[in-house]
Amino acid sequence: MEAQEQKNESFLQAAAGVIGSVYRAVMKDGTIAAFGRQGVSELGEALKAFPESIQVREVGTIFAPTQGEIANAREPEGLSPSEIAQDNTPSPPDQDHGQDLGRGR
Repeated sequence: MEAQEQKNESFLQAAAGVIGSVYRAVMKDGTIAAFGRQGVSELGEALKAFPESIQVREVGTIFAPTQGEIANAREPEGLSPSEIAQDNTPSPPDQDHGQDLGRGR
């Protein structure tokens, strides 16, 4: 019987580890929490005496990404400001492009 109890306990520990890792993966980006906040906001709107609209948009849900998610999805264009600052090449001298602004005449 003791061997069976050890097998059951090791199975329960393995199952708890799997459930914990699935829970962390689902809750990692905050989408589920945003759904909860959205539901609370919608209930608050529905319980008003004269609700204007029951639909409430909550940042972080599937079709309402956060500003951080939008920024991470963008492709960088050219050099970043930190890369420009680290560049040690001298800048070209100011050049006259033939623009006469009427000064000195």
